[in-house]
Amino acid sequence: MQKWIICLLLASPLYSFSQELYVFSNPASNIPSHSLVAKTGIKTMRSVHSGNREYRLMPELQAGLTKNLMLAGSLNFSDMFFRNGLQWEGARLYTKYRFFSSDAVHRHFRLAAYAQGAWSRNPLVYQEFNLEGDNSGIQTGLIATQLVKKLAVSGGLSYVRQLEQKDKVSYGRPFSNEALQYNLSMGYLLFPRSYTSYQQTNLNLYCELLGQRNTDLGAGFTDLAPALQLIFNSRTRFNLGGRFQVAGNAHRMARESVFLSVEHYFLNAF
Repeated sequence: MQKWIICLLLASPLYSFSQELYVFSNPASNIPSHSLVAKTGIKTMRSVHSGNREYRLMPELQAGLTKNLMLAGSLNFSDMFFRNGLQWEGARLYTKYRFFSSDAVHRHFRLAAYAQGAWSRNPLVYQEFNLEGDNSGIQTGLIATQLVKKLAVSGGLSYVRQLEQKDKVSYGRPFSNEALQYNLSMGYLLFPRSYTSYQQTNLNLYCELLGQRNTDLGAGFTDLAPALQLIFNSRTRFNLGGRFQVAGNAHRMARESVFLSVEHYFLNAF
């Protein structure tokens, strides 16, 4: 019986390496091969222009094509940008390839490259680039993730280019076409203290530094993003986190936001 439990734990990356399933960024690891992930996220913030609390709904589907390659697609619905009620605003396509992995017992180091493209109906209003609904654009970057026992640390650097027309909406502010984006993310497995069954509930704590800086204007920001995560039956994740600006001068939709998401893994779905 003990051998079967160990096999189940090793067969489930969601259970074995849960502390690197970051809430606001992605690790270098991929979802399991031949598996699907259905995810729904909700982001809410108070707009600097209207003062109203606004919402964005982000349904997403992810597919593990191989152990090293994954693909994800999502849609965005929001009442932002002075809309009357929740409306469709855009779509996003994301792919990631893990090109290096050094694995050992209770530890690994991995490197991955990713790219994404997004299309949005929204006008160019803010100096912050956001491909999750605000802007049309492309992004490509590298991710490095180190796992040691219950602690996972991940760092990423990427190039973002927005594809909007600068003369859509100006509000008297200059806009950039390019930016560098970076993150430093840490995750810690708090519970369980030891594994006895794949049905145990995981509790992970996260803290992430998320930043962006335009390459020509010097406008940018750095956010602190704490979060907690519950994993049920090694298949279903519940995420709750907040982002708070700690430094920066970029014109943004909001300096604080709250994010909530639920996702479920369908292992060996195809």
